[in-house]
Amino acid sequence: MAGFIFLYIKFGKPETSIMPLRFLVFILLLPAISVRAQSPLRTIQGCVTGADQQPIAYATIRLSGKGIGTAANELGQFVLRFPMTQKVDTLEVSAIGYLSRKVTVQHAQENVTVMMPVNADTLRQVTVTYYDPLKVIAKAISRIPENYITTPHVLRGFYRQTSMKGNTPLQLSEAVFDLFNYGYADPRQDIFQLVKARDDKNERDFHGIEFGQSPGSIFQDDIVKRVANSDILGREGMKRHRYAVTGVVDHNGRPAYEISFSERLGEKEHTFRGHFLVDTATYAFVYFDFGMSPAARQAFKLGTASQRIIMKMLGVELDVLADRDRISYQRMGNKWVFGGDVGDYKVYIKWPRRHYDYPAVMRFNYVVTSVDTSRKTPFTEVMRTDEHINDHDSKGEAVFWKDYNIMLPDRNTEALIRQIHTINQQEQLKARFETMAQRLPRNAALRLDSLLSFYHRQGAFNGTALIYDHGEVLLDKSYGWADRTKNTVADRHTTYRIGSLSKSFTGLIINQLMAAGQVDVHAPVSRYLPWYVHGSVTIEQLLTHQSGIPDYFNRDAYKQQLLEHSFNLETVVRNFCSDTLEFKSGTAFGYSNTNYTVLALVAQQVTGVPFADLLRDRIFVPAGMTDAFWGATAGHPGQAMGYIDDVPEPRYDPGNTTGAGGISAAAADLLHLHEALQQHTLLSKAATDTMFLPRVAFKEYGAWYDYGWMTDESYFNLPGKHTVQYHPGTDLGFFTMYLRVPDTNSCIVLLNNTGDFPRYELADLALGILAKYRW
Repeated sequence: MAGFIFLYIKFGKPETSIMPLRFLVFILLLPAISVRAQSPLRTIQGCVTGADQQPIAYATIRLSGKGIGTAANELGQFVLRFPMTQKVDTLEVSAIGYLSRKVTVQHAQENVTVMMPVNADTLRQVTVTYYDPLKVIAKAISRIPENYITTPHVLRGFYRQTSMKGNTPLQLSEAVFDLFNYGYADPRQDIFQLVKARDDKNERDFHGIEFGQSPGSIFQDDIVKRVANSDILGREGMKRHRYAVTGVVDHNGRPAYEISFSERLGEKEHTFRGHFLVDTATYAFVYFDFGMSPAARQAFKLGTASQRIIMKMLGVELDVLADRDRISYQRMGNKWVFGGDVGDYKVYIKWPRRHYDYPAVMRFNYVVTSVDTSRKTPFTEVMRTDEHINDHDSKGEAVFWKDYNIMLPDRNTEALIRQIHTINQQEQLKARFETMAQRLPRNAALRLDSLLSFYHRQGAFNGTALIYDHGEVLLDKSYGWADRTKNTVADRHTTYRIGSLSKSFTGLIINQLMAAGQVDVHAPVSRYLPWYVHGSVTIEQLLTHQSGIPDYFNRDAYKQQLLEHSFNLETVVRNFCSDTLEFKSGTAFGYSNTNYTVLALVAQQVTGVPFADLLRDRIFVPAGMTDAFWGATAGHPGQAMGYIDDVPEPRYDPGNTTGAGGISAAAADLLHLHEALQQHTLLSKAATDTMFLPRVAFKEYGAWYDYGWMTDESYFNLPGKHTVQYHPGTDLGFFTMYLRVPDTNSCIVLLNNTGDFPRYELADLALGILAKYRW
């Protein structure tokens, strides 16, 4: 068998249904795709908002009379490109629940803001018994030849598919393609011609697995074209579901019957819940919004029987946790045609062999950007129905989509691609070092220095490393500059901001107060902060990131203020830590800096001592951390400068992140912390065991979150039953990895001041050296 065999998760619909996912195995051995030239285009960009200035997600923007258009992204932003044929053009903008708008744009105009008023016309509420949903559906199906384009036509489409593991990108795929439709009254299958595509995949967290599209999965999004085989509207689908007309609602300025549906009692497989809209005037299907029923999702198995055998052999488990598709149709004159799909999916991936154990969150955006009714003959250069679009990657352009209409991304796609490339480069470095290490002597200290020196030479580490094992320092060395502008070389006394590792210090103080009976871990925050808006949240929910309180550093407006001004701890909590909960407290895990800033204020309130003094008196001094300090770094000798993309980071007051961040320390300080924990200088053994007890799964990192610490579950590849307790840290240009193995009295400290570095890979390699040559 030629080529390489990869596991491939087919992200789309099977040929005879609208099930959201399919699993297959495929061989990567396909030719390159050609790219056709584009003529110069006029570009208009803008934003669609409501009267309240809030963005309207996924609004439709069309060029009047041209069959050209696009859709806004989740932030209401759009860009539209079209030939320059006249001085004045008209944009038609529509969105569900808003009055449609026509906007005139001049030849020289490049930016436009479209304000969409809410449709104030209260549509009539229907009496459910008056409208027979089955008759409405039957009439809508019978009128498909009247309502949709029945002559051959070509749809130009664009899709973007992103897969994320928390904030880490797993995959980004995009494609522009042409779809030849024989017409909605013609049963012949559509024909697919790929114009241009790209696909980037994270080979560290997603190797051997891929989510993708084929022409067949694209075809299946058009439910109306394949209504006879639809799991919702086909003969078998109608038997498995019950329907109800729940109202008459506005759809882009036109009244539409809203028909809800769900599975019949006892039905499981191929059942869905959701609703669709039928235009009251024409009986055209115009919109579908649905996902699998809970029973169907539980019974759903990815792949065929043979594919599931392969998955079982490889130890791969894949489960669909959530799915939703929103499929729309657009009006072209007095006819309708497919408009696009927005799909959101969550798949749980477990593959012990590769240490994969996390949920992947995926979004699929597919928009029809032009409709051409002039072409009557099919394409000749086409893709097979089951061919994998992801295999075709058009490389080499600085501005990849400059000649095409696309939906603007919800995230910065170029930044995601750079992040994926960085991860892949780090994986390559790891493989290169492992090959090189085969020639090194069997000496752990020498190998550790070779490891850090190799990564430093490759520009992947700049800072201080300290590695300690069985009571012996094996490596205590700095690599590179502490401050380039001052020509200061890093040394063992250089201090670095440790970012989120500060949470472990906050957790320590809270655990000390718990041991002293001053804080009850199960008590509500209101016991200690009576005025706090989220007073019902418990101390334990804050410690384990189960509060649901949003992360203040995820809001750009808050981040800007925190970077530009100085605030005291109570002001930070009052002004930035009081947003509406993201989920019901105690029901989920959501890592949030806010939790530990609130905990710092709790500790300060309970003791009546400023948090900076608590850190000094309860941790720094007893542990012998002589170079550690809290807050502003200016004036502290030995403080490293942080760099972002080789540029000095902006100055800000780290005290604004008290509890969640704000601490600076040297590598030796963090070793002293490990020794104090080993010797129970800061907490009794019982209290220490309580602090390090795994509490809640942090799936994104293959770890458990404890009371301020993380306990590794699946990331680090260690033999035996060694327990790895750790916490990473990030603070602008400073990145930290702090890791300890209590049963071998081992500690790894990696402090970097030039932005992100492969801290997990380096820590894993260092652990592997210790395990092989010391344990």
